[in-house]
Amino acid sequence: MNRTPSATPQVKESTLPGVGKKYVMSLEEGGHVAVIVKPDGERQLYHFLQDQDRPRDVLTLAGTEAQQVAQLLGPTLVAPPDHEDLQIALGQLDLEWIELDADSPMTGMTLLESDLRKRTGASVIAVLRAGEAIPNPPVEQRFEAGDTLVIIGTPAQCDAARARIEGDGA
Repeated sequence: MNRTPSATPQVKESTLPGVGKKYVMSLEEGGHVAVIVKPDGERQLYHFLQDQDRPRDVLTLAGTEAQQVAQLLGPTLVAPPDHEDLQIALGQLDLEWIELDADSPMTGMTLLESDLRKRTGASVIAVLRAGEAIPNPPVEQRFEAGDTLVIIGTPAQCDAARARIEGDGA
């Protein structure tokens, strides 16, 4: 197919917290392509037809496969995430596992009732119970004695959360 190239397509970039970067480019023939770049190098490509909100095609490429496709298509215009910057950002966060005792003031409370994030700034990202993980627990998740709460936050936020969970804080 011979067609005259138009102006360089605009690429919109956005950060997807905890996932990576998202790049969206409109296509000359209508529709658009979205590329998600994950920190481990994996790429997910989504092809959307014009005026459609569901992708027509989805392709997942491992980091090495994405590099090979980039070689086939030409020089890379999108740099991979800077792992050093990512490590610096993550280095400012703590991830802690705190077991909930029967005498904890949070035993029997829901995540919403505990008000943990509002009071401490730390977030509960999982509850471990009887060998099972409950990732991203809903606000109605009720805590039980023996649960292990996986929390993330700055060191000060995690310290405040630990104090609250263990009954040493307000």
